[in-house]
Amino acid sequence: MPINLHKLPSLVGVMVVTELEYQEIFLLSLCSRRTTFLVEKAGIKAPKLTFQLEECHGYYQFKIGIMNNYILLPIMTLMHFSKKLKSKRRFTVKFGLEYEADTSLQLRCEMFSMQDGSFQHRIYCAHEPVVVQQVFQDQINSIFHYFDTYQLIMSVKCKGPLPNVTNVSKIQIEDETVDPQFLTNVLTTYSDHHSLSVLSRIVGELPNDSPFFQVQNIYVHTQCGPDYFHNFVGRNMNLYNVTVTEQDVIQFLHKWISNEAYHNLDTLSLCTRKPMNGDQIRQAIELEEYDPNKPEKRPAHYAFERGYIGSTPKVYNLGHDFVEIKRTTDGKRAFLYAHGYHFKLFVHKNCFYENDVPNGFLTFPM
Repeated sequence: MPINLHKLPSLVGVMVVTELEYQEIFLLSLCSRRTTFLVEKAGIKAPKLTFQLEECHGYYQFKIGIMNNYILLPIMTLMHFSKKLKSKRRFTVKFGLEYEADTSLQLRCEMFSMQDGSFQHRIYCAHEPVVVQQVFQDQINSIFHYFDTYQLIMSVKCKGPLPNVTNVSKIQIEDETVDPQFLTNVLTTYSDHHSLSVLSRIVGELPNDSPFFQVQNIYVHTQCGPDYFHNFVGRNMNLYNVTVTEQDVIQFLHKWISNEAYHNLDTLSLCTRKPMNGDQIRQAIELEEYDPNKPEKRPAHYAFERGYIGSTPKVYNLGHDFVEIKRTTDGKRAFLYAHGYHFKLFVHKNCFYENDVPNGFLTFPM
């Protein structure tokens, strides 16, 4: 039996709202100004929010939701139509609580039953995408009292303007291919970013001055070359499928040791297409082996967070598999692992743990 929330005492109405799911709360906020005020009064706060652009039935579809085990649980799903909505089920929503700033949109909403028994909705809209995206982001910020940054997942390349999303800190690109100019457009449009995850195949060479190399935290899943880490000036880089030679790695290490480059580097992780000769790399540099009789000479663990979408905090045991190198100009220490298909360099910082591993970090013995 339907319940009229407006006929309930204010406190009871708030209690009802707090029992709803995020998606239901959002839909409730579209019903009227009174339900919007009721939702805001409930004081419900959403965790880290993600904005996703994807293609569906030939149209752009936008979602705002919460990441859970690498799956986006949508709070809102919006599909842009290129033509006017003709359905009799369309309705008009006036957004904004200040009368002079109100925006009215004609929408249509459909509900879908999922296999797990839950439901999802899709809102159809034919208005200008730039306006609509900003309006819905403002609505979610308001009803969930959200002041944090957004994550942005782009599952399709935009043929027109990029999504109108503000305060983006983490970006993930998932389309089949991507070109250097598109990467530049994305990184300059969302200038507040600090991490980039590229799952797409990058077609074409990245210019040495590309903003790609200035991103603080980078993950590239597809094939790339040594220029990716040779030109990197950020903090953390993880290349999953890199074509590299021992000399490429030795050149990188010499520049770090001499303080010629990579001044801001914290971690570099490479997974190579062919196995490397770790002995050849180690013989080309000055290093210090792990001394089991003097374990106190180095930290027991190295803990870090790479910061890109989907990454998890990790801890590595700095045992005999790692050798220590030092920067000649200031004595800065780093720990090096080079064996088979894997290369790792961890620069000494204040995230070491002599004995205890911090909560939430995954330990990786080498």
